[in-house]
Amino acid sequence: MRIGAGLLVLALVLLAPPVSAQQLTPPKEPPKEPWSPEQATGAPDTLEAEDAPTAWTPMAPDAGNEWLLVRFERAVSVAEVRIHESLNPGAVHRVSASLEDGVSFLLWEGDDPTVQAPSFFEVRPDREVVARAILVEMDTARRPGWNAIDAVELVGRDGSRQWAAEAAASSTYATVGGMLADELAPSARTYTDAALGIKMSAPGYWIRANPALLDVPGRILRAWTRDGAATVVVFQWQTAPPASPALLLDRLAAALEGDLGAEVQAREVQEVGGLRAVGLVATGTGKDGGGPRIKQHWVAIPRQGDVVVLLLSTPADSFVADERTFDKMLASVEILGSPK
Repeated sequence: MRIGAGLLVLALVLLAPPVSAQQLTPPKEPPKEPWSPEQATGAPDTLEAEDAPTAWTPMAPDAGNEWLLVRFERAVSVAEVRIHESLNPGAVHRVSASLEDGVSFLLWEGDDPTVQAPSFFEVRPDREVVARAILVEMDTARRPGWNAIDAVELVGRDGSRQWAAEAAASSTYATVGGMLADELAPSARTYTDAALGIKMSAPGYWIRANPALLDVPGRILRAWTRDGAATVVVFQWQTAPPASPALLLDRLAAALEGDLGAEVQAREVQEVGGLRAVGLVATGTGKDGGGPRIKQHWVAIPRQGDVVVLLLSTPADSFVADERTFDKMLASVEILGSPK
């Protein structure tokens, strides 16, 4: 019987019409929309604390109450809920189990102590509750800047572990960012100008900004923005004769303090792209003192005939996180000693 069954199977295979490689290849899942709630499904894939499209991000930063509802494949007796916070953690203030009859059962409420990202915030209920859906509520005003959740894991008392399979949210930056998905393509993440001898990566997952909306003392080569309020601009100053780094630093500090009423907080000479550059950090509200507090990090690279400037400008409250993104960009800079 075994031999006969084997021959029958072989005959069916030989008589069957040829199968193309395309038929054998399982269909690909459509890509997740950048920053959308579905980015909180599946295992974590945001491995650094940056404004990555691979995590759910609310529509606006510091807006107050937001929520993320995740659903799992099967209901279990909840032993633990693990929330993978990937940017500006600490905004979670309530975690509930959403039961099948529509009743919400509070698992935890308080101040999220998470300070490092990316990392897990873990909630362990003090009584037994069976559920397959978890509601995560956040107060985004508690942590300045964008908050993001990359994944949620449900651990059962039976030892099972599940990543969220479905998700919905109160709002999402995908409403805006999804329309600009082409900006996330690898080809769009690098700025190169062979004639000027410049090459660098974009700052994190920031998108290109409209130069016409920006005001800098030079010719803008490329600009990016995180949310319209935070920007990184690369621009060019023409100089003749070439300025020394020390002289350039003094001029820059004097201009910021005098013309813009800024407080210069740090000055340094550093190396960027193999050339000596001057760096300066300043905070101000504009000369009239009536605007929001803005913090800037200037990096000016003098060359033969011009100065290439990279400028981070961001609300003071989000400067620490944005400067990390800016520093990674600086590490990617390749620049020649003079334009061709």
